Amino acid sequence: MKPLELVDDHHCFACGLDNPHGLRLVWKVEGQVMTTEFVPPVKYQGWKGIVHGGILATLLDEAMTRLAGVVCGTAVTAEMVVRFVTPARIGELLFVRGEIVKESRKLIEMRAFIYSQNESGTLIAYSTGKAIRI
Repeated sequence: MKPLELVDDHHCFACGLDNPHGLRLVWKVEGQVMTTEFVPPVKYQGWKGIVHGGILATLLDEAMTRLAGVVCGTAVTAEMVVRFVTPARIGELLFVRGEIVKESRKLIEMRAFIYSQNESGTLIAYSTGKAIRI
């Protein structure tokens, strides 16, 4: 089997700045923490005025596995558990934070959080996950 080659062509749904339909997230990395802010437009709506849960899960996944890739080398999501706490509103400023919790030879354990407004705002959702090194 041919080894997996991961290529960034700037069209990633979450962070690809060349993807006009994506989230176009710009991340800030400090040590083993990554943050971004995102204001979801109506095109990412589930119920009226509410951000679709899949978009929130995407934000959490990107916060964890992109950080693992930047800090630890190329990695992909192996496992993820998401907990939704309260709905996020369309047009509301969301603060997203990912952290690396533990590293081993093959796996990277991570967690991520979404808050409304800023890190001291209301907790919207959180996740834990593992990435596998490629």
